[in-house]
Amino acid sequence: MIEIEVNNQKVEAEAADTILQACQRAGIKVPTLCHLEGLPASGACRICVVEVEGRPNLVPSCAYPVTPGMKIRTHSQRAVNARQTIVELLLANHPDDCLYCIRNGNCRLQGLAEELGVRQRRYVGIKDEYRLDISSPSVVRDPSKCISAGAACGCARRFRASPPSTSSIAAARRPSARSSARA
Repeated sequence: MIEIEVNNQKVEAEAADTILQACQRAGIKVPTLCHLEGLPASGACRICVVEVEGRPNLVPSCAYPVTPGMKIRTHSQRAVNARQTIVELLLANHPDDCLYCIRNGNCRLQGLAEELGVRQRRYVGIKDEYRLDISSPSVVRDPSKCISAGAACGCARRFRASPPSTSSIAAARRPSARSSARA
């Protein structure tokens, strides 16, 4: 075990931990979008950025390893501002159909926008237009909801590597568990 400091609090971490893993074990919340337990970290969404003393740039906590004596600030103004900007940019090209979306009230992007106080769009422009992908008999994918975090691709790779059990297939068929590559 090694000792790090997170938000002026001593935290014990395992040598192979990422900052996010150490924070989660210590009960310190760091928001994420692309991170899914059991899949390799990609750091694609950058929502989990934190400040590390001595580093000039914010680092993605899901992919950055801990080192002994590391001092981390998870909710510095700089990290929070970066998260707000990232959410605003994601929403700039996101459909305006939250009230009608099957994920309304259970959407990680929507929850982050609320948590970070993002109430209006500062960035506007022409939105990309997509068609539903119904090529699979079990998954309907709506690319307009995709935030390009890589989570759906990671799940697909894992699924191909080790097909799920019968119980997980049954769970995937339930409407509340159907994947549509939404945030």
